Amino acid sequence: MATESASMGGDPQQLLSRSRELTARVRSAQRVTWVPLAVLAAATFGAVPAYRFSHSVRTCRTWVHPHGQSGTICLVYNSAAFVYWPIALVAAYVTIAALYLHRSRARGVGTRVRPYVIAGIAIAVLLTGTSLWVDRHPPTDPHDILGLHIAALQAGSIFRLTGPASAIGLALLVLAWAERSRALLVFAFGYMAIVLIPIDFGWVIARPSRWSFLPHFVIDGSVLLLGAIAFALAQRAARQSSA
Repeated sequence: MATESASMGGDPQQLLSRSRELTARVRSAQRVTWVPLAVLAAATFGAVPAYRFSHSVRTCRTWVHPHGQSGTICLVYNSAAFVYWPIALVAAYVTIAALYLHRSRARGVGTRVRPYVIAGIAIAVLLTGTSLWVDRHPPTDPHDILGLHIAALQAGSIFRLTGPASAIGLALLVLAWAERSRALLVFAFGYMAIVLIPIDFGWVIARPSRWSFLPHFVIDGSVLLLGAIAFALAQRAARQSSA
């Protein structure tokens, strides 16, 4: 009876292999990694006209050193930073969720996009609030942030870590976890490196030009767009090979 049952049900190793293959196919069908990358690339490029046609805001803070020295620290930021990005990122994540759900209904396969969308919106709101607080409360000396004395290079990284590009990168790490995609995890770390180092490929427009922000957005948006194209081609090839 045991032999007959095994022959009818198939070899356990084959069943396990088929189960794993089916799981891989389902995960592949769930993934539409190029969609969030393309939408976020569009949001990044959309920041260009928003920043160009807004105005700069300066906040200053007077500090007094314990040894009697004093001075004034000022930060200059674009007014679009706290208007455009919260709206653009929330709209982007709502659009991503809608596109994922549309694909899910069309293919009859569920998606794990909800953790990504929730995390993306939460990270965007948190970092926007943090960045707003920092801009309204400039450090009391060039190396002081929230009472912590750190090196100047570290200070620049901290300011970049609270920016919108960093919010996008951190949310991509959540998406990589949700989709269990090693390729997306590598891409997200690469994107974060470009944002935090930062890497400008030698393209710099110095202040006081009103286009000084342009290289930052063009490079970040291009990385996202190229990533979207690469993932779209790879996922299309994977579906064709499994068909």
